[in-house]
Amino acid sequence: MNNRFFSSLALRNIKSNRQLYIPYLLSSTTIITMFFLMVSLLTNKFVQERSSSLPMMFLIGAVVIGIFSFIFILYTNSFLIKRRKKEIGLYGILGLEKKHVAKILFFETVFTSVLSIAAGLVAGVIFGRLVFMLLNYLLRLPIDIAYSTSLLSAGVTAALFLGIFGITYLYNVSQFTFANPIKLLKGKQEGEKEPRGSVILFILSLIFLAWGYGISLTIPDPLSALSRFFFAVLLVIIGTYLLFVSGSIFILKAMKKNKRIYYQPGAFISISGMLYRMKQNAVGLANICILASMVIIAVSTTATMFIGAEETLENRYPYENNLSLFGDPENIGAMNARFEEMQEQAREETEAAGLQVEGIESYRYLNMFGRLEGEEFKFEQSSPGSDLPVFMDVLPLEDFNQMSGNSYELADDEALFYHSTGTYSEDELAIGGQTYKLTAIDNEFSANMALTESIALVLPDVSHLERLKGAFEQQFPDNTFSTIDVKIGWNTTGSEEEKRAFGEAMREKYGIGRVSATNYESRILQREEWFSINGGFLFLGIFLGLLFTIGTVLITYFKQVSEGFDDREKFQIMQKVGLDKEMIQESTRSQIVWMFLLPIVIATIHVIFAYPIVRKLLLIFGVTNDITWLLSFTGVVVAFAAVYWMIYRVTSRIYYSIVQ
Repeated sequence: MNNRFFSSLALRNIKSNRQLYIPYLLSSTTIITMFFLMVSLLTNKFVQERSSSLPMMFLIGAVVIGIFSFIFILYTNSFLIKRRKKEIGLYGILGLEKKHVAKILFFETVFTSVLSIAAGLVAGVIFGRLVFMLLNYLLRLPIDIAYSTSLLSAGVTAALFLGIFGITYLYNVSQFTFANPIKLLKGKQEGEKEPRGSVILFILSLIFLAWGYGISLTIPDPLSALSRFFFAVLLVIIGTYLLFVSGSIFILKAMKKNKRIYYQPGAFISISGMLYRMKQNAVGLANICILASMVIIAVSTTATMFIGAEETLENRYPYENNLSLFGDPENIGAMNARFEEMQEQAREETEAAGLQVEGIESYRYLNMFGRLEGEEFKFEQSSPGSDLPVFMDVLPLEDFNQMSGNSYELADDEALFYHSTGTYSEDELAIGGQTYKLTAIDNEFSANMALTESIALVLPDVSHLERLKGAFEQQFPDNTFSTIDVKIGWNTTGSEEEKRAFGEAMREKYGIGRVSATNYESRILQREEWFSINGGFLFLGIFLGLLFTIGTVLITYFKQVSEGFDDREKFQIMQKVGLDKEMIQESTRSQIVWMFLLPIVIATIHVIFAYPIVRKLLLIFGVTNDITWLLSFTGVVVAFAAVYWMIYRVTSRIYYSIVQ
């Protein structure tokens, strides 16, 4: 017998089992499309240009989808091969050797994998372009976001799924290699043994979940959150699968032991049915839970960024006009004179444009970084190892009082002190060879101080800044970046058009490269681009949410169909022994409600514990309002629950039609 015979037989098998293969091919194609779209976003121009952290986050998403794809295809394939065991056993009875059956399965795998991968890549290109066009039309962003992909993305997708389908082939071959034909002939008629509840797996699930939650709850700063986010996600995914596989069995067995609950007609049927199929059921529930978590996080975070765009713009540009002056490292006196001159110049430029100054803030500051060791701040020139340094802003008291509206007074050995993490509780701090007595104050500085561990130190006058600068340069004589710089911010009267014209004139005169050691930024000029960026993030969030929701629909449908086929013969037998249809519907409804509620509840818990790490990540993009995120989170959970309820209603009808 040659390969042509086996390939023809494989095609005939696929056609005769199309009731099983069509859902399998559709689900495989959809999951391949999801992964291909995620990988394509890694090379998207918007993702590459808007934030250095976005490619890393989408890489994490691609890895998570890849893991999910592996589990999902193995899950759907196990359902397929289970229903074909009788057919495979018949081959052995008719005289085909196991190597011949392996060849048939090989060609079946080749045909289905090539078709699924090709269809998934084509669907990814078409779906990506259509959804990007639709979202661009609905959101009306100033600049359209284009969908793009590459041969590399297609190659990575094809390679991954060829590997996954190869593993499914090995799994399928193993199902008949170690079984005799008579046993295979029983096929799906052979019920599953009651699963054993593993205490070890249950404890491991709690350990993995607690570990992942602990990373989120104890993450020190946003930059650390970015690097540890993937590890936390991976731990929660592993913990979720173990929890559903082991924890659900413990709960069901506990319910079975409770006679008052178990010995009720509906409960007896539903608990027994779910317990015997819980291993397969648990994988589906865990997949839905993970996808639901992705939808909630992706859409709620990007919606928060878009809703809070004005607030983040004001955090980034505290005044309508923001002028920076970079000090001369060799001539501090000239910089101080220029400090006074630039404030006056800002007023003159405003009045020359026919506008009036409304509130002006100016201050000198010195940036440096180092380590807190005991009661001493030790300078560092660069960050050693993987740990980030402590960043310090040093301001003179005169400028701090002017910018904050306070009237503090300091002796020569006193300082005002703010620590972003609040972990430094000493009364004194030694820095640059001098010890200062500290008075703690609230954060009246930049919102960016929350990005990493930071210190603000207010010293008696600018001469202390000069002395610290000198001490730093003495320790690092080759450093040329230690300068005392200036920030000047002010608002103006006038209409939006007048302010925009003034901003354009100032940017032309004082922007980067216009005047030595200055930079001008206008909030009004940045607003359109800022909302475009945040709108783009919302665009990506909706796109990913839609993608993950489709995955949820797919796996819920496949789960209902597979359970329907598993339950049909059992309920037909129950009807023959006197169980009415109303009782069947009541018992099946409890199973489906279990499937509906459990993933969304666990997903909500996951997102609640993910809040600290998500909040830190949002700080990178300038989002500081917790209420905005809470409202977005609540709205997305309610909206997704409503969509999920509709999925439940539709798929439950499919289940009932199969069972009955």
